[in-house]
Amino acid sequence: MKEEFSRSNILQNSCSPISFEEALEAEHLIVDVRSAPEYRDGTVPGAVNIPLFDEDERSVIGTIYKHGGQDKAIDQGFSYAEEKLAGLLSAFEPFRNKNIAVFCARGGMRSRSIVNLLSQSGYTACQLIGGYKKYRQGILSFLENYSPKLIVLHGLTGTGKTRIIEALDSSIDLEELARHRSSLFGGLDREPNGQRTFETLLVQTIKKLGPPPYFVEGESRKIGRVFIPKPFAMAMKSAILVNITCSLEKRIERIVEDYPVEGAQKRAEILKILLSLKQNMGTAQVAHMCDLFNRNEIPELVRILLVDYYDKRYARSMSRYVFDLEVSSESIADAAEELTAFRQTLL
Repeated sequence: MKEEFSRSNILQNSCSPISFEEALEAEHLIVDVRSAPEYRDGTVPGAVNIPLFDEDERSVIGTIYKHGGQDKAIDQGFSYAEEKLAGLLSAFEPFRNKNIAVFCARGGMRSRSIVNLLSQSGYTACQLIGGYKKYRQGILSFLENYSPKLIVLHGLTGTGKTRIIEALDSSIDLEELARHRSSLFGGLDREPNGQRTFETLLVQTIKKLGPPPYFVEGESRKIGRVFIPKPFAMAMKSAILVNITCSLEKRIERIVEDYPVEGAQKRAEILKILLSLKQNMGTAQVAHMCDLFNRNEIPELVRILLVDYYDKRYARSMSRYVFDLEVSSESIADAAEELTAFRQTLL
């Protein structure tokens, strides 16, 4: 390795680290130099992933650190880094004119070495205080006791609750944050988010909103792969409740629009889900639904699913609610206007 990229230069203390808040406010490019699996498990919204080590390399370095000490771990890290130095700098090249803020797991050697490497290569770069661990602690601290005033929209499947949420200001689309529609078919065409990503996006959304109350859709605590934070879930239980209603025909129309049946893989997934309903709906009914699906008689299939499956389930859960307002969603625009006016009476 060239002298300017020697261990002493790369590991020296770089310019004063800055906080995530400072970096985001100053619109720095945020770069996550952790491994790809760490990045996928949760990161800062908008962060670019340029990993210093892959997961296998990180594991080896961690094992050496545990059993052989810091110096040997650093030696191994430099051995890996020397082989990929040109590739690392090439990955940063598109961002040469940006102010770059770099973080790793704890604000340690990975991010510090990248910042020094960039600085010595003509970039403007700084390290983020505490790394992802510090950022994650901030997210958890915010959500720990966060229990805002909410207006929760309930209603049968297909009444357009999500469409109304999208049309409203001061709303939080929990299903979009989870990347799951919170139903049997809710994961189709989506890669559900993990818990850390969901919580990060939730906090990011809340901080962009004005004062509560906020509109949310009625959900169970679990949406896809994630759980709504307990204080927020408790706020949903004590919220102002609105019942959204519309005709069965309109509900069928919306479901058909929202769940297009396209492609062999998706059709196979849908059939698999339908077959899973035998215990709830009986073998004969499921066989009939599969036959409707194979003949592309989708509206009639949706009608059966709504009347004989979803409506029966939701009738039981909704029977315990006392609603403060009932709103027709035959027109999404009219429903959003009525709800906006209702919220104004609460401010």
